[in-house]
Amino acid sequence: MRPIRAVKRYVARYDRGTFALAIAGFYALLVVAATIYVEISTRQPGSQGLEALVLFAVTAPASQLLIFLPTASLHPMISHLMYPLAGLLQAWILWLIARGRRKSVRPA
Repeated sequence: MRPIRAVKRYVARYDRGTFALAIAGFYALLVVAATIYVEISTRQPGSQGLEALVLFAVTAPASQLLIFLPTASLHPMISHLMYPLAGLLQAWILWLIARGRRKSVRPA
């Protein structure tokens, strides 16, 4: 129960903290769900890998920039983690933009 209280206390420090947490948290959850879906469905027999387009669409526009990187020389695990990490980075940026200014601190 303590981590939930700590998150609530941290979010309350910003003007639109709860709104930003709802938006960024939902997007991060969507990225994780799309990653799990893609990882499970591409390992099924008969899969052609087109399911990865779901993750590509969810993590856009960062995924559109990542396709220009030369990933052939990278370890396969790194190239598989690039798109989910880009989506989580976008969720963090969304949190930073949506949270607003920090509320003024009351004098002690």
